[in-house]
Amino acid sequence: MVRILTLMNAAEADSSVDADVDRLLSGLTRFLLLHSAEGAFELRDTVRGVGRTYGVDAEILAIAEGAVLTVRRPGGPSYHDTVRVGPELTRLDLVTRAKFLVNRILAGELSAVSACRELTGLEASREPYPWWLRLIGATLFAVGFAPGVQQTWGEIAAAAFLGAVMGLMFIAAEWFSGLRVLLPIVGTLVVAIIAFDVLHAQNAPGGAVLLMIPGLFILIPGDLLCAATAEIAVGQYTPGAVRLAQAAVTLAQLAAGVMIAAELTGVGLRALSQPTAPTHTLPDWLIVVAWIPFTFGLAWTFNARMRDVPWMLLLVYIAWGVQELVLAHSLVVPQEGETGATAAVFLAAVALAFAAGVLEQFRDLPPRGVTILGGFFALTVGAVALRGLTALAGTPRAQGFNDIRDAAAETIALTLGLIAGAVPAAAIAAYRRRAKNSGAAC
Repeated sequence: MVRILTLMNAAEADSSVDADVDRLLSGLTRFLLLHSAEGAFELRDTVRGVGRTYGVDAEILAIAEGAVLTVRRPGGPSYHDTVRVGPELTRLDLVTRAKFLVNRILAGELSAVSACRELTGLEASREPYPWWLRLIGATLFAVGFAPGVQQTWGEIAAAAFLGAVMGLMFIAAEWFSGLRVLLPIVGTLVVAIIAFDVLHAQNAPGGAVLLMIPGLFILIPGDLLCAATAEIAVGQYTPGAVRLAQAAVTLAQLAAGVMIAAELTGVGLRALSQPTAPTHTLPDWLIVVAWIPFTFGLAWTFNARMRDVPWMLLLVYIAWGVQELVLAHSLVVPQEGETGATAAVFLAAVALAFAAGVLEQFRDLPPRGVTILGGFFALTVGAVALRGLTALAGTPRAQGFNDIRDAAAETIALTLGLIAGAVPAAAIAAYRRRAKNSGAAC
């Protein structure tokens, strides 16, 4: 009788441990999917690794807004869970803290119940910055990006004003779920009406759309385009196709908002045509320095930890610096209607992905999804696509087609560059793991 009771207690204990592991893997899948707006590349491998730590086989079938988790045990029952959650990009601090939590799990420092408790604490944690600081961040985000695309000091001042307007709507959209769905069209419409009616964007030296782009930059899905094409390139066709469709719809909404505003304000679609020879009067040093407020604005807007900002800024300068260096020393002179930026974007992406992959290998540094984000934005693929879509409504339309062609080429180049840069970084990581395991065995 005593033996039977002992066996029953052991079975109950095993069942309780299994339930803790299942709960942890389900929670971790949901958490990682929620914060996978830059691509679900590591979701499967991370969940697999955590499962192996607790002696189970975990598999993930993921799409962009959902995943099916299967947990198998040797000689035991399987566990299945369906997770549905829309990826978002508002809590970079949680992305970093999740990396540290997973590292501790893989190192065997936490039981399943302890890890589950810490994960629950992460999900319940408050945002690190108040709403007014995030509003300042959205403004700095626009102002820091502006010198790369604007022509005059007046346009930079306009970018600050439009960035603040968009920042207010961006934060309000987090409080009101209905506005979140409508933000791409409503936010763009409000910004564009103000740009045309108050700031007279139709008379801007660089063109009306370039005046608005810094303010709209927070909505432009350039990173989503690259994540989608990268997922397709590595064989994750379903999430890649979904993200690609999402990015295309978002760009269409942004372009429609600008065109509707042009008609409502009476300036007409001709105002969306790009000037043939804009005059650039800003000093070169301003573009270099502007990436500092840009990165701080990015960190505050999307809740990145302040200690991660130096690494984010480093990768912004790497991406932008390599791009500018290649453009400055290109052996081929671009013809009329060409930008010559495809090769520059490719090499900048290689450097960006390699640097982010190497930094990620250090235990106390932020993950690639955090450090690489600023470099994504700095390469401005989505801005080129938006400019092309709106230019199609103007006259002549040739420049619009050229911009769309350039955006497609640069998106592909950026994607291939990110993959090419990630491969050697992953090889270095694998070599370090083998060396560490060999040292431990000795």
